[in-house]
Amino acid sequence: MYENWEASVARHGTALASLIDEHWGTGARTVLDAAVGIGTQALGLLALGFRVMGSDLSPVAVQRARREAVARQLFLPCLVADFRALPVRTASVDVVIVCDNALPHLETPREIETALGECLRCVRPGGGCLVSMRDYGSPPSPGTVEVRPYGDRSWGGRRYHVRQVWSWRGPRYDVSFEIHPSDGGEQSGVVVKSSYLAIPVAEVAELMETAGFRGVRRLDGRFFQPVLVGTRPAD
Repeated sequence: MYENWEASVARHGTALASLIDEHWGTGARTVLDAAVGIGTQALGLLALGFRVMGSDLSPVAVQRARREAVARQLFLPCLVADFRALPVRTASVDVVIVCDNALPHLETPREIETALGECLRCVRPGGGCLVSMRDYGSPPSPGTVEVRPYGDRSWGGRRYHVRQVWSWRGPRYDVSFEIHPSDGGEQSGVVVKSSYLAIPVAEVAELMETAGFRGVRRLDGRFFQPVLVGTRPAD
């Protein structure tokens, strides 16, 4: 989906490193990426000297993240896990990140609170959690379909047209990522489907507080999505 993924990896790493340094100090260097995906954020942080562990529900994504790390001669241990039950030792990392609108994949605010509670458990006292997510407004009427074009992308010497189609069903929407050759060749397109809960950023901030984080703040203009940061109180 990124027009230039390599550039995005570097850009995300730089932005996250700045936020981590600002909120938890230059000594905060051990990071758990609880929604590592194919490594977009983790690889950027690793390249800047952070120690990163990845976790993701998708075995295929985890395999890709591992391959990308090896190709860059970086060490990225990854686990296949649900971020509502992370197989990570308590208070073992400085910072947990959950980026790229991963939390709203969950079905309910209660499940998001559970995931945030796991983030709190994994991070050391005085460390923190960083969440990035879409800035949702009020959901449109059920049955509304929205088309969001991304334009053309290049891959393997070919051009592809990329768009998202959102189909609303109350506070949730189903999304189709559609990738089709732009040249009308014989190669068929690809459609990847998922769904999200259109939960407001402010509500997730409240859930972070409920889970036990303190000093929760929203930050705009620092990342490609709004960011929430919160700190685990010192014992």
